[in-house]
Amino acid sequence: MLDLYRLDGRVALVTGAGGGIGRDICRALGGVGATVVLADRSDRVAATAEALAAEGLKTDWIAFDAAERTAIEAAAEEIARRHGGTDVLVANAGIVIESPALDYRDEDWRKVMAVNLDGVFHAARAFGRGMIARGTGAIVAISSVAGVRVVRPEHHIAYDISKAGVAHLCRVLAVEWAKTGVRVNAVAPGYTDTEMLADVGRSHPEVLQTWIDDTPMGRLMSRTEIAAGVAFLASPAASGITGHVLMVDGGYSVA
Repeated sequence: MLDLYRLDGRVALVTGAGGGIGRDICRALGGVGATVVLADRSDRVAATAEALAAEGLKTDWIAFDAAERTAIEAAAEEIARRHGGTDVLVANAGIVIESPALDYRDEDWRKVMAVNLDGVFHAARAFGRGMIARGTGAIVAISSVAGVRVVRPEHHIAYDISKAGVAHLCRVLAVEWAKTGVRVNAVAPGYTDTEMLADVGRSHPEVLQTWIDDTPMGRLMSRTEIAAGVAFLASPAASGITGHVLMVDGGYSVA
């Protein structure tokens, strides 16, 4: 059974890989044998790739803007040139801008959608084209508990709607591509122990406590728990799973 979780000989590309959850996803995929190509907006991602390589993982890196369609398409061609293709795509890049809905600026709405939703579609299409041609592949996009349930007390409507869109995008692509050998799934993290949430805890401890109190497990998720869900859906162990949104949220979405 353990062999089903291996990704030996496969190439995985992870967007938003410079730090946070993205870095842990790369570590998880590399830990089960994949060659991991780390992607982020600038070549600072090279340092993360080098650090993971120092841990014994097989890594490469590429810089492109996850909101730019032409850059994404060029990256897919470049990875095909370097590695012969991409077997696993993890569309992890995302941003959040907070504001009450009545005050939400049009340019901020468009910026969030461009990265969180448009970028996921463009990446799935660009990298999925090669997967379909080879008859195999796995795409995992990062949605959010905020995409399936209204969260509190924060207000970030564009983020929430974009992540709901990501979840349904994966369902639609999963059905359309079901007979091609390409699976498409999403992981929806709950409140996760990242540096961003740590900053909230330092400046607004009552907000952090609200998130913990609203989570049945009574704690934040760890980045490793999110990464493990991604690695599972990317692996042959999930060969019968497509169009699924895996909640890694400590029960938040069902409470």
